[in-house]
Amino acid sequence: MKINIRYAALEDAVAMVEIKNQLSFKNVNGTTTTGGFLLGTSLPTYQEYIANDYCLVAENENEIIGFGIILKNTTLQQSDIWTKRHAANWEVDITKYESPNVCYFEQLAFLQGYTRVVIRLCYQLLQLAFNTHDNLFATTVSSPIMNLAAIPFIEKAGGRKIGRINEVYPEIGHILSDIYLIEKDIYLNRLQHSGLKPLLNRVQYELHII
Repeated sequence: MKINIRYAALEDAVAMVEIKNQLSFKNVNGTTTTGGFLLGTSLPTYQEYIANDYCLVAENENEIIGFGIILKNTTLQQSDIWTKRHAANWEVDITKYESPNVCYFEQLAFLQGYTRVVIRLCYQLLQLAFNTHDNLFATTVSSPIMNLAAIPFIEKAGGRKIGRINEVYPEIGHILSDIYLIEKDIYLNRLQHSGLKPLLNRVQYELHII
């Protein structure tokens, strides 16, 4: 079985919505350790992300089986996420990380059974993001469910928890999320000692020339 990872095209947004719907709150009970957990993204929003930000999809033959999205700084600073940062409970001085080169890991979603592909896609996304950004934020839901899907990768990439935030979503009510930070220098040091750097540099080049 050959899995291809590539830049998302606008027509992939339909498949992304379908995967998101399979990973919605209605289909999750207690915890989710695979796949992810997504809320509130519409078809037009996915299309905007594809057009403006870092969006990669993984496909098995002609079927999209997962995707990842990192928002560039320009998109992040215009988002509700950026506005809400002042409502978070921080364990660090957040002003030290509000540089013009901060980005945000918006979504990671995969159908079950593709754990190895998830790691590959995540590393490739970070390679793209850290070409032009110094810091990356990510959030994972801890209540009313625990979304554990992305945490192993965040930790492998040198990420650490730096805060928590309460939010409200109309479809389910209050959500408590943990906030993580991945710093470029720490990530590159981890990558250098992982043995993956030559492979990912080659894949990144292939992505750029498509």
